[in-house]
Amino acid sequence: MEQVTHACEHQQTAEKTNRIIMFCDLRDSTEILLNFEQGIYSNTHDATGKQLTYDQFIFDVHKTSYEYLYLGHEKTHTEIYGDGLMAIFPEDNTKYIMENIYRLTERMRRYNESTCTGLGRPNIDLGFGITIGNIAMVYYYLDQRDHPIGMGVHEAARIEGRSKFYDARILISESFYHEAAEHIEGDPRFACRFIDRVYLKNFREPVSLYELLVDNDPRFDDKIRSITEYTAAYASYCHADWSTAKAMFLKVHRDFGLGIGLVMANRCDLLCQNPPKLNWAGVWSMADK
Repeated sequence: MEQVTHACEHQQTAEKTNRIIMFCDLRDSTEILLNFEQGIYSNTHDATGKQLTYDQFIFDVHKTSYEYLYLGHEKTHTEIYGDGLMAIFPEDNTKYIMENIYRLTERMRRYNESTCTGLGRPNIDLGFGITIGNIAMVYYYLDQRDHPIGMGVHEAARIEGRSKFYDARILISESFYHEAAEHIEGDPRFACRFIDRVYLKNFREPVSLYELLVDNDPRFDDKIRSITEYTAAYASYCHADWSTAKAMFLKVHRDFGLGIGLVMANRCDLLCQNPPKLNWAGVWSMADK
């Protein structure tokens, strides 16, 4: 009982601070697990020649993508969730985060290229969500560790959860975009493009979403070249010119092969069928996490 009381007292006095929060998660993890259980990868072998198991694949995910982030910085708080990871950084560590993003995506690309993934073994395909939020680190007596609580944690998780929906690798909030803008503009390995303005599920304030672009993405140049046309399409969308916006979004999909073009074109159809109120400003409410 004394231990429980001490934990509760600690929780009440925890101070909230602004921190950078990043979620990384393996995409299609349930499908990958089912494929292993159904023997689809039974003829796949690891580097030693042994049959590749799901456990070994998840180990590859962590070693390829999370290892340095997990061990490389004493001020970073990290928590592993099966095939995903959450990292909490000090607010002044933007450059460190950018370097880690580059390292993670580069190692992921090399793994996929060197092991012939897609032919007989799954790809490592990660999505990222990053924001800046006010959180507290609270001590939990059950595992005797500090854990983060606060809306920033939920916001980062929600943003990561929408990355695949928008056909994006790394989705970031407007708050992190402004924090990282100087690093993005000063480093040719990075670029950024606006994606959408939305209400995330269970959030009352809208958030602008951007995709952080990294030059080890095979579609890096296409995504940069799409910015002008996508911006024009989004302007028509915000002005409730659904037919013009739809045609332009479909052109983004056709010319640059970006799934977000179809996402936004389909949304224009929905808005045509159910027009919003007169005070429409282009902010879309997300029904899913």
